[in-house]
Amino acid sequence: MTGSSYQFSSTGKRARYSLFSGSKPGESITNPMMKPLIGQVLVALFLACSAQANENELTERAKRYQEGKLQPDEGVAMALLEGDETTFAAAGRLGKDRDLVDENTLFEIGSITKVFTGILLADQVQRGKASLDDPIAKHLPDSVLPKDSPLASVTLLDLATHTSGLPRLPGNLESEDLDPGDPYANYSVDDLHEYLKNFQETDFEERGKQSYSNLGVGLLGHILERISGMPYEALLTKTILAPLEMDSTFVQRAKGDLPKKSAGRFATGHSEGRETSHWHIDALCGAGAIVSSAADMAKFATAHWNESTPTELRAAMDLAMRETRNDMGLAWFHGDKGYWHNGGTGGFRSELKISPENRTAEIMLTNGAEPPQSTKVEGDFKKISGFWSGTLNANGVELRQFLRISESGQVVLHSLDQALQGIPSTSATFDGSTLTAEFPGIRAKFTGKFADDLLAGEFEQGVTLPLSLKRAEQLPPKLSEFLKQRIDGDISTINGFWSGMIGGKGGLFVILQIESVADAGEAWLYSPTQMPGALSVDQLKIEGRQLELKIETVHGSYEAEIDGKTMEGTWSQGAPMPLKLKWSKSRPEQK
Repeated sequence: MTGSSYQFSSTGKRARYSLFSGSKPGESITNPMMKPLIGQVLVALFLACSAQANENELTERAKRYQEGKLQPDEGVAMALLEGDETTFAAAGRLGKDRDLVDENTLFEIGSITKVFTGILLADQVQRGKASLDDPIAKHLPDSVLPKDSPLASVTLLDLATHTSGLPRLPGNLESEDLDPGDPYANYSVDDLHEYLKNFQETDFEERGKQSYSNLGVGLLGHILERISGMPYEALLTKTILAPLEMDSTFVQRAKGDLPKKSAGRFATGHSEGRETSHWHIDALCGAGAIVSSAADMAKFATAHWNESTPTELRAAMDLAMRETRNDMGLAWFHGDKGYWHNGGTGGFRSELKISPENRTAEIMLTNGAEPPQSTKVEGDFKKISGFWSGTLNANGVELRQFLRISESGQVVLHSLDQALQGIPSTSATFDGSTLTAEFPGIRAKFTGKFADDLLAGEFEQGVTLPLSLKRAEQLPPKLSEFLKQRIDGDISTINGFWSGMIGGKGGLFVILQIESVADAGEAWLYSPTQMPGALSVDQLKIEGRQLELKIETVHGSYEAEIDGKTMEGTWSQGAPMPLKLKWSKSRPEQK
């Protein structure tokens, strides 16, 4: 794709290019030059959010997160909601030599801004000022969008559901005025109009298919300004912030306009342990410019089921959450347990999950981007290698779990009643009696004592639940069939780890792992500098020396020719990029 890697998502970092980022559809401070973004994904948690956890449990969870994921000068604020009850917890600091984080600490929430923009659209629709099927040309001047523009058929609904085909970011974002530490600050409405005016058919990505676009929702925010006749921040305040008394929430649009009420409460952002600049977002503010606190975000979440929410606002919230296209509402993503969005800027990360039906919500805000994930394998795993099965009782729901443990020490978790694709561990130790395996992609850990072909222990993921696993002789039929459908051809000759840089030297470091499993197989793509989890490969085909793979969640594909211990080809996700991979028996670390 054209454009840059800067994004508002929780799964990436700033300034390299990114496989992961704030929605189904990440970047590093060491390289200030922007590169093409590849995509975004948020791995869903296995367990339902535990709003019933008491304050001590949530405090312990926040402490574990801060100590395990963040640096000493970074902090996290969490909130769990159930009905009218809200529990807050926090750990860490606003920055070096600054106060401790609490529920009133201010964080940039990045792409969670998009769900506010979706509600603003829903409100304008309810008021009869717009229709979801309105072409964007209806609300833009002819001088910006001529009648023969390829964008003429794009609708407001297309923008709100990431199906417009617009690239992730405008191609003219990178300019002489670009500040790598604050990349959107100098991108004006005039710049946006210039980009739209010169848009060509070839600038589209996959029109009609879901492809995450900050540009699309940023443009939607701008169009809402034109529809309402109000600046985005004024429309947001009138429609949502004032009715819900979200007094600590504001739009960070221009440098120097920090509200006085935020003094001393605005956390310092960090990436890889270093302080980052705050981000100011003007023309695309509807995609990621909101600053808020855990306390205010709790008010926002509760309003989705609270009877005191003003009728017009509640109707707009309900419309925004209603499924419209591709498991999405208006900017909301739909999941098994409700609705979610995540977010991130240069030095902040955020997560929001809401279930109005169950009257529950979970919020997490941090002022630190997690460092690159390193792997750790210790011990001799031979006597516990093989298959293990058991059942996890999560809030009265029985979830069948299946572990695959290799002699090399990799543990792969399958949840047979949820996501069949395997989630590989990044850390595993076995001292002869106790196995510990960590799955940071879903923030989970399993600890089990080995005796008499039984691994008896606990599964931690926000809450701690007992889990005992018995040795199994073979893959469950359902899992076996699932894995067979994802592999076409004999992968036995290419098992192992393949690593390289997308785009060549200085690009994004990735690892492709290919593993035979019984008479089937599985593959994953890792981006260690961006997120601790892995992208599951949906389809892998090998025919002779030719390899093809697809990863649907980020609309990515790779075609390569295999030559011994190298494979060389093209990674495609919008714009094609060269990718040469080299084989190794064990997982490599980036040099």
